[in-house]
Amino acid sequence: MSDSDKNNSLTALVAGVVIGAAVTYLFTTKEGRKLKDKLIEEGSHLIDKVKEGLEEVEEEVEDKGKQAVKTIESQAQSAKETVEEAVSEIPKHIEQVQKKGRKFFFSKKHSAGES
Repeated sequence: MSDSDKNNSLTALVAGVVIGAAVTYLFTTKEGRKLKDKLIEEGSHLIDKVKEGLEEVEEEVEDKGKQAVKTIESQAQSAKETVEEAVSEIPKHIEQVQKKGRKFFFSKKHSAGES
């Protein structure tokens, strides 16, 4: 057995003795039972506080999530309106380009230059 194994075994033995003594004290003596009950009560209060804190965090996260969804929906609607407006302008732009093209191709300068 190496020194490391001996140290680990000794550490485990000491920890077991300490834990055993603490459990024996908490369950067999009057003072120990009082202490155990007090620890359980305080632990219960601590758990309740943690639950309350988690519920508050959960509500806050839920509220922020709802706000984020509303913001995204609003931005998506705005983008949709912008795209729809731009798309509605396309036929006008096409018409203008066609008019300019007709003027260019049917102008006397262009026709005279090609002849």
